[in-house]
Amino acid sequence: MRLLDSNFRRQLPQYLFQCGLATAALIIILLVQDAVLHAAIVVAVASTVFIVFIIPNSVAATPRKVIGGHVVAVIVGSLLYAILNIPPIDAVTSDSGYIVDVIAALSVGLSIFLMVVSDTEHPPAAVTALGLTIPGWSWSAVAFFLVGALIFSLVRIALRPKLINLL
Repeated sequence: MRLLDSNFRRQLPQYLFQCGLATAALIIILLVQDAVLHAAIVVAVASTVFIVFIIPNSVAATPRKVIGGHVVAVIVGSLLYAILNIPPIDAVTSDSGYIVDVIAALSVGLSIFLMVVSDTEHPPAAVTALGLTIPGWSWSAVAFFLVGALIFSLVRIALRPKLINLL
């Protein structure tokens, strides 16, 4: 049983470069987004950062999957959040958190289904739907997901020749 990755010593500069990119991206994310109030948002984006910068050659790191997955999840999360705010449903959910839990789970399940059907599977995007359903929908959260997915995809495209899979 080995303790370190067998490629670590040979590719140390690459490991430092790509992990540094991921760290820099997360610093920017945490400076822009309030991590305490929007933990699900940060988790979704941090997971995307991991995939794009640590396993950039994976299918899940392609722009179609990153951007498409987050777009699907934003649409699903937004629609289900809107359903939660229909007055009769909103009145019931204020008395019981069970309905919110069910709708939140549905947002994840439906977004996964639609990502698979549309060939835009990006696992962290499932948390995007959850992050828009539970803590509450906002334009800034939607923009944050979509702009983040776009920026990470553009950086991946620009740096593609310099990136390798670290896993």
